[in-house]
Amino acid sequence: MIVGTLQINFRLYGVTSLKAKRKISNSLKQKLKNKFNLAVAETGFIDNLDYLEVAMVTLANEKVRVEEILNKALAMVEAITADEIIEVKIDVFGA
Repeated sequence: MIVGTLQINFRLYGVTSLKAKRKISNSLKQKLKNKFNLAVAETGFIDNLDYLEVAMVTLANEKVRVEEILNKALAMVEAITADEIIEVKIDVFGA
């Protein structure tokens, strides 16, 4: 079994409340879950209005499939978000 993780850090502009930040986060998480069946969570900068960190994980029996899913998820995030992506980290674990 191969496990892959994707972590994306965003710089948010114009967010004035945690409620507004959560709306952005929840929308993004739901789109990723629906399209790619990923486990997605907000993992960092929880109380910071200027930054958002979202991480996701997927499983497959081939490394190529895991990388394909994560790269497609990243491409979708880049296409739908107006916020600045400041860091992307992909890790793949397993035999």
